Amino acid sequence: MRILLKRSEGSTAYLIDANIILEVLYKRSRWEESYKLLNRVKDGSIRALMLHFAIHGISAILGKPDLVAKLIAEILTWRNLIIVDLPIYEELAACELASKVGLDFDDGLHYYFAKIRGIPIVSFDKDFDNLDIKRVEPHEILD
Repeated sequence: MRILLKRSEGSTAYLIDANIILEVLYKRSRWEESYKLLNRVKDGSIRALMLHFAIHGISAILGKPDLVAKLIAEILTWRNLIIVDLPIYEELAACELASKVGLDFDDGLHYYFAKIRGIPIVSFDKDFDNLDIKRVEPHEILD
């Protein structure tokens, strides 16, 4: 599936990084603000996108199929979330871009997608700072 989101389409959409979901799943220090953000995506009041790659990454961390099934079932209830599958040629472009700015493959995919779609990324990962995309944290959207 190829999703093209133009900058002019309605309200701001945000690219959700995997660390936002992991924050909630493992009740890390900032899980509450992450949880509030994800609930706003679920109820439809915030538009968001996630890379299918990120969901696979979270699934690999969870490991157990029953836990992954619960995660996927929950994500399917989020009214205003679009799951994005990048075509392989875009993954290649993301690799080239990531290499130029010093990111690993995972961050490079997110950077590439946020950059070409002109949307901010919601992440606690400071590797996105000082790049030509906007990184926001959940509390900044909720305020």
